[in-house]
Amino acid sequence: MTVQTPPEPGHYPSAPPWSGQPEPGHYPSAPPWSGQPEPGYHPSAPPWHGQPGPEPQPGYHAAQPSWSGQPEPDPGHYPSSPPWAGQAEPEPPPAPHTAPLYGGTVAPYGSPENKHGQLLVRFPGEVHDLNRPGAPSWRPVVAWTFVLSALGIISVLRRSSQARRYGRPRRPYWIAFVVTLLAGAVFWTAVVIKVATPLYHYHQESGLTEQLQTALVSDSRVTKKFGAVSAVECTTESDRDAEGVRTYLCTFQLSTGKTNGMYVNADTEGNWREKE
Repeated sequence: MTVQTPPEPGHYPSAPPWSGQPEPGHYPSAPPWSGQPEPGYHPSAPPWHGQPGPEPQPGYHAAQPSWSGQPEPDPGHYPSSPPWAGQAEPEPPPAPHTAPLYGGTVAPYGSPENKHGQLLVRFPGEVHDLNRPGAPSWRPVVAWTFVLSALGIISVLRRSSQARRYGRPRRPYWIAFVVTLLAGAVFWTAVVIKVATPLYHYHQESGLTEQLQTALVSDSRVTKKFGAVSAVECTTESDRDAEGVRTYLCTFQLSTGKTNGMYVNADTEGNWREKE
């Protein structure tokens, strides 16, 4: 049986890892950057000036520096602007016009046709109208204009101004006013010609007939011809002529109970005479 002996312990360091470093409070008297030029000192030649460079190989062409051909600045007076200062900047190429989604060309920036920031919908005007109050109805304009004729413009002005505040068109109210005014003028003219005028003439002739009957009852010419008359009734037999004379058939109710009649021509003043 072989007895193995353990290996001898190695030579461990007896000093801590930070041995050899300066103790606190004993800093080196010279900073690490000693030997470099002080700030503000501008040597006329770079640090590597005068040192031999590598020998050029066959076929190798040394590139000229970017500042070749330019005068070297004086020591301590370096230019404050880059070499390209003072050159005109190239103009940017024009922006290409791209076709919009629904055809056509894109308007240039700043023109009234170029409306950015709008709703991304095909018809933004319809979307904006959803939040506005509805326009007032134009039907009352038709009613007031038909009844009051030209005075219906009061309703037009009031409703059109309200529609303008709501951002709605005002044209429908003026169209309704003009169309109703013309239609009302035609209607009321026909009513006057066909209804009002004959009705007026009827009432006028009725008054003239009553005036003639009253005059005949107390007229001496009738009493001389027929005797005492208690009542008279006249009916028209013709229209009035150019002189305003009209023919009447008058029936006389006598006091004796008998009736008699004759044709009378009378004017609008109540003057009469027996028709021959």
